[in-house]
Amino acid sequence: MNSSQQRIAQYKKKVGYLGSIESKTQFGGYSLSIDDVVFALVKQGGIYLRGSEVMSQYLTNHSLAPFIFCKRGSAISLNYFNVDDELWQDDVNLLKLSRAALLDAQHCRTYKQSHRRLKDLPNLGIRFETLLREVGIHTEEQFRQTGVQQCWTLMHERNKHLGLPTLFYLQGAIMGLHHAVLPPHIREGLIAWHQEFITTCNKNAVKKLRALRVAL
Repeated sequence: MNSSQQRIAQYKKKVGYLGSIESKTQFGGYSLSIDDVVFALVKQGGIYLRGSEVMSQYLTNHSLAPFIFCKRGSAISLNYFNVDDELWQDDVNLLKLSRAALLDAQHCRTYKQSHRRLKDLPNLGIRFETLLREVGIHTEEQFRQTGVQQCWTLMHERNKHLGLPTLFYLQGAIMGLHHAVLPPHIREGLIAWHQEFITTCNKNAVKKLRALRVAL
């Protein structure tokens, strides 16, 4: 067990009140999270807590080093602060600052989820965000309310080249999945709907052509 793993084990005992803490490798060290919400980083045996309003107040009287991450030769300072020896021995403030870090991270994730752009959803990106906006779909809420099939139909009216894969992309976006891992029954349902849609379009095209010939 290396120094970082030892520190993580000790930290879990000190702040076990917060919940079940999971650690994953990140930034050359580890990230600590609860329910997939990262609130602390660990590197070379040091714990770094996410910045928060409570942390800002603590920093007015205490100096804690920020987490420095090197990327492409540049040093980047992250909003995480090192738990020094004084804070490590202060169980009350350590728990207080840890809880504040977790709450701040949870609030941040909730805000981002409620203000996500369409391009941030799985499978979409800028191109599909643009296509959706062209048919009047500007927000994730509008996207979900309109539904996959109606969104695809509106997009297809403007761009006939959009086919079955786009249906998979849209469905995955709504479900929060990569299109390649959609459940089989969902894919089969989309395939059946798409085939029916194309068949109906072809029949309507034939009717129009016949009507035009009669008129001529």
